[in-house]
Amino acid sequence: MENKLLKKIEDSITVFLENCKKQASNTKEAAEVIEKYIKEGEITDEDEEILKTQLVDSLKIIGVVIPFVLIPGASILLPFLIKVAEKNDIELMPTAFQDEKKEKVKRLPKRKSMFNWNKTKTNENKN
Repeated sequence: MENKLLKKIEDSITVFLENCKKQASNTKEAAEVIEKYIKEGEITDEDEEILKTQLVDSLKIIGVVIPFVLIPGASILLPFLIKVAEKNDIELMPTAFQDEKKEKVKRLPKRKSMFNWNKTKTNENKN
C-alpha cells in the first residue's frame, strides 16, 4: 500500500513538472508572437489565438496562486475547489494542465447547426 501511495505521488509530481514545461513553452511561444507583432506590425489569426489563450492561462494562474499566498490553508482547499469547478464545467487550470482528453474534445471541429437559419429567414421573407 505504501508503494502505491509513493508511486501515485511520484506520478503526480512528474505530470505536474511536465505541465509546467508545457506552460513555459506556451509562454515562450506567446512572447515570440508579441515580438513578431512588434517587428512586423501584424499577426495571423492563429497567432492572435495563441495570445488570447496565453492571456487567459496567465489570469488563471494568478487566480490559483493568489489564494496560496493570501489565505492560510488554501493549499488544502484548492483541489476541492478545482473538482467542484470541473463538475460545473468551469476550467480553473491553464491549458497546459488540462487533460489531453479535454484538449482533443476542444479541437474537434464545430458541428453544423441542424437548422439553417438563413434559409428559414429567406423563406419567411418570400411569404
